Parts: sequence; structure tokens; C-alpha cells
Amino acid sequence: MEHLFKQFEEITGNPVIRIRVDVADFQNFKTMYKDDREGVNDQKFLEYYISYKYLDLQPSDTYIDIAAQNCPFAFFLREKYKCKVYRQDLYYLKKGIHGDDIGGDASNMPLKDESISKVSLHNSFEHFEENSDIHFIQETQRVLTIGGKLIIVPFFFEDKYRIEQNSGWVDKEGKKHLWGEGARFSRLYDVEQFNLRIVQNSPAFKIQFYVIENLQEISPDCYGQMFSDFRKNKSVAPELACRFY
Repeated sequence: MEHLFKQFEEITGNPVIRIRVDVADFQNFKTMYKDDREGVNDQKFLEYYISYKYLDLQPSDTYIDIAAQNCPFAFFLREKYKCKVYRQDLYYLKKGIHGDDIGGDASNMPLKDESISKVSLHNSFEHFEENSDIHFIQETQRVLTIGGKLIIVPFFFEDKYRIEQNSGWVDKEGKKHLWGEGARFSRLYDVEQFNLRIVQNSPAFKIQFYVIENLQEISPDCYGQMFSDFRKNKSVAPELACRFY
């Protein structure tokens, strides 16, 4: 992984930050955040914990949990920080804004320019099909306020870029599913494709990567070692703004 870290530093201008998760603090988080959905293991709790710790939420923030399905995490943050929250999902929520829920494509959201301050995705960005990864990065720059933050956790890299399709997953009854856990599409970036698809389409973002060094101390279920922090530091070009208003 060391050769990848050096390449990340070259294309983002920022060294990869190595962190160690405080295991006791993580366990304390699990006593606060209640999520009894099937399949929510320590890896999922770690993803939510990273958002909880690195979003730097304040009561003045407006937050979106992207590709949230029926996840209660956004509501936990609202209770904890008294901020405004939304859940967004393409497949599980009705299109449009309905109270706390936003249905439809995360790459084309019915939101005003610079109306959101914090966004995160939990094990979902790799499932954005075709060019929706690029479009989502562009859209997030449009809707985020200056100083706003996007957390993607985890972020998956390999030495060679590849896409998996129609892999799906099989439930306890033997039924195959093509969306949700495992998903029907997965994108594994290499550094070159990450640069071409993401960095080159992020003119308003400062991109910072983190690597968790004590993953197995946290839990044997954990596998998501890297995550990213995209901080918006300037307004976007006109062609990325005013798509709805």
C-alpha cells in the first residue's frame, strides 16, 4: 500500500494521514447508536463511527446520508447535534423530497446550490454505476456550502482498475439479490482512474485520505481501511451550478 499512498499524495497534494481508532471510544459509540437492521455488523458501525467523528457536525449544519435505504443514522445525528438531516436513496425512497427523505438519483438532487453543509456515504460510492460516480462528485460540489464536507467511507482501491457486475448476494433462504448488500455493481479504482474520474472532476474540493492502522484491533469484521474527506474550498464553475434553481 505504501506505493499507493505516495501516488495519492502526488495527485491530491496531501499526504495520507494514518490514524488509530480509539477502540474504547468505538465501543462507546455502539452503545449510543442503535441499529438493529439485519446485517449491520462492526464494519457498518465503523463506517458510521467515522462519519460521526470526522463530519464535525454543528447545530447549524444540514446533513445528507447518501444511499441510506432505511438507515436510522441520520436521525441519530439529528438527535445528537440538533442539526437538520436528510436520507437519500435511489431505489428505496420515493422520488422527490418527502420530509426527511430525498428519493431519486444522488447525481441529480432537487436541492438549491450551496444548501447542504455535510454529506457522507457508507459503503455505497463503489456501487455508483456508469458515470454516476463522476456526476455525483460534481453534484456534491454544487450543493455543498463553501467549507462543507463530504466523507466517503470506505474507499476501495486496487493495483488495477476493475468493475464487477451482476455479482449480487444470497440471503439465508438462498434467494439472490442484485441490490443492497454486495450490490450488482462494484467499482474498484486504481490511482490512475481515481485521478481521471474523481480528482480531475473536483476543482472545488481539497481531497484528504486517511488509513486506519489498527483495523483488526477494532473487530475481525472490519475491512474498510481507507476513507476520504472532500472539503469544498471555493464555488464551482457555472456549468456545475444552478441545475434546478
